[in-house]
Amino acid sequence: MLIKRRNVLKYGAATAGALAAPSLLSAQGAFPNGPVQLVVPFNAGGGADRTFRLFAPYLAAELGVPVNVINIAGGGGWVAWQQMAQWDPENDDHIIGTMNFPHVFSYLDPRMGRKETVDDFNFVAWHSLDPCIWAVRHDEDRFDSLETLIEWVRANPGQLTISSTAVGSDDHMGIAYAEKFIEGFKVKKLYANGDSKKLQEVIGGVSDVVAGNVGYYTPYIDDKQIKFISVLHEDRYPIVPDVPTFKETTGQSNVSFAGRTMVLANGIAHEKFDIYLAAIEKAITNPEYVAKEEANKNNLLFMKGDAINEKIAATKEYVESVRFWEAEA
Repeated sequence: MLIKRRNVLKYGAATAGALAAPSLLSAQGAFPNGPVQLVVPFNAGGGADRTFRLFAPYLAAELGVPVNVINIAGGGGWVAWQQMAQWDPENDDHIIGTMNFPHVFSYLDPRMGRKETVDDFNFVAWHSLDPCIWAVRHDEDRFDSLETLIEWVRANPGQLTISSTAVGSDDHMGIAYAEKFIEGFKVKKLYANGDSKKLQEVIGGVSDVVAGNVGYYTPYIDDKQIKFISVLHEDRYPIVPDVPTFKETTGQSNVSFAGRTMVLANGIAHEKFDIYLAAIEKAITNPEYVAKEEANKNNLLFMKGDAINEKIAATKEYVESVRFWEAEA
């Protein structure tokens, strides 16, 4: 079922309405000519939700209309993504969807039986990239690095539990990669609905390790609740420069991230597409917004056109090498 502007409350919690200044209001007949929905395919409170709620007021200022964040959770993102693939270019031209990579490539799992692929989505912009990390409790004394963690897992097969989000999520793929390419690395996965739940699990001792993203978990480093032991990034990540990469420790290039993108209805008019793209680019480079995301430890990475396609192709290649669906669930 498609999301319609007149049914905004029916399909999700419409919050964080961002009103544009009166001087920026659209003239009659301009586009957009009413509120815009910004659909986040996960529950409120997670990394993607926090990012786009922060972004919404700046996008609203550029578009000249309110931008309201709508949460449509379920199916590891696919409840919302399935709707996005079916949006009508005329009736749904006031909706922007958000999509996470490599998470959307969960459709490669043959057990899902999904018909949609990335070719079914109309990408307008890449917004940000937040690398995956592995973290343990601050007072953890069994292992204090990725090296000692791997040694412990080998000595205690099947005993370590890692909190992750859904099968096919970015942090799950990082775990699946380790199980495939690190000899003797087999763990139990505890799937949680959201970052806050995963954090509670590791702090409370329900799990031993949490797999997440730098932006969301860094504040809890400062509070001395957890400590990072590895970042799944190509090189040392500037926000956490003291944390070794997975490759530094193991020699294996385990690179995973939350890559946040935005999509529009397929077939939307070119002039409407261009209006959205210009507004997103201006909003994402707004110095005030950039400063807020820096404080949030979120890495903005604006891309459009061919650059998005190249990044998607490279990400798909990674996922196909991992074949996460073959890892023990």
